[in-house]
Amino acid sequence: MPANHTGPESLPAGEQAMALLLRPVRHAVNNLSMVMNANLETAVPQLPEGERVTKQVARARDAAVAYDNLVRGFLSLGREEGVKGVLAGRLLRELMPLLALAAGGPLELEVADAAKAVQRRTPTLEGALILAASGARDLPAGPLPPLRLEGLRLVLGWPLPPAARRSLEDLGVGIEAAGEGVAILLPPG
Repeated sequence: MPANHTGPESLPAGEQAMALLLRPVRHAVNNLSMVMNANLETAVPQLPEGERVTKQVARARDAAVAYDNLVRGFLSLGREEGVKGVLAGRLLRELMPLLALAAGGPLELEVADAAKAVQRRTPTLEGALILAASGARDLPAGPLPPLRLEGLRLVLGWPLPPAARRSLEDLGVGIEAAGEGVAILLPPG
């Protein structure tokens, strides 16, 4: 770390997001490992029996898919900066496992229009969005407000943490008030 950095908030958004998510990702990986191992261990000797085994193998498959989505998203935060266009809905759906971890609970995505292309700056944009989702941790206990995607406008039902605001502003991303929260105007791609 260069000498002029004074703390974790001065790190790039992707590194801040990885630091923020380290413990919950470790927990999720441990849970996934237990689910996969327990179900596959039980299912393998019983494979010829039919429906019950099918359900157990399906659970293991679902866990493997969830693991794949989580790990791919998390590991992409460590990639070198790259820019490409992607549909806004696809970007948000890919990030949802990490956004929910950062938010501290189940998080839903409501999509009004997902067909607009966004300029995806990996890992900086993803990191900034994960930091933005972490603002939900300051909400009172209970269900989290859903994320709403309206074209390139992503509405969060909570205020942005300062690190998220700085990261988004550094990207040139527009931010505006939206009820109790904010709207992030994703960069067109």
